[in-house]
Amino acid sequence: MKAIISTSILTSSPAQAQKINSMEVSSPKKQYGAGTSNDTIATSPHQNTATIKKVTKPTIVELKEGLIDLVSIEKEQQKYASDMVSETKRILAEVAKERPNLLNKKFDFTNTGDEIDIIDHNLTKREYNYLKARLNASDKLIKATDFLNIDLAREKTQTSKNNEKYSKEDAIGRIHLREIIEQAEKRSAERIRITEENIIMKPYDTRAMFRKEVHLNALDIVHNTNIRFNVKV
Repeated sequence: MKAIISTSILTSSPAQAQKINSMEVSSPKKQYGAGTSNDTIATSPHQNTATIKKVTKPTIVELKEGLIDLVSIEKEQQKYASDMVSETKRILAEVAKERPNLLNKKFDFTNTGDEIDIIDHNLTKREYNYLKARLNASDKLIKATDFLNIDLAREKTQTSKNNEKYSKEDAIGRIHLREIIEQAEKRSAERIRITEENIIMKPYDTRAMFRKEVHLNALDIVHNTNIRFNVKV
């Protein structure tokens, strides 16, 4: 093909040669201007008008959107952690008035996906039914603990070293509300003591991560809860 083209040009008249030299190539050329990425591939007029873009690094707009998403998630986490703590305390305070001896017994509770269930207990059947009914009467508590199941699965997915994807079903039953809140209250009390006594802690001291707010301590404990990855066939 190259030989034929070469011969045609050489045997043409001077006028034809001048015309050929002045011709522009009809196929579209890739042009780069200031601010245009080399990773952008333009499509032909017959193709979809959208460009195919290989993203090498996020833009400033994308980074801002990502930060907004993170702030939004953090607000939700803190809201539902606060609801979990406040509702649990409110319900147990009412239980203490109605059946004071019940709080001296062993029990905990967790969100099983669609309701609150009593676990690790030595309650009578009557006490069990009473306490379960009191806890499930709070839609706010059910919603908050259901969100935290989902949030725990998301947290474990993001920090997984084996790229495992956890779902809410993997987290169900792992958040023991009474135990978590009691631990969070101890952390808050310890943080207040440290602050009041002006104790200087080393960076590696785990107490440095304690918060004054009970619900923030509870959220930290939730995120550090161990869950198993349920293999789905």
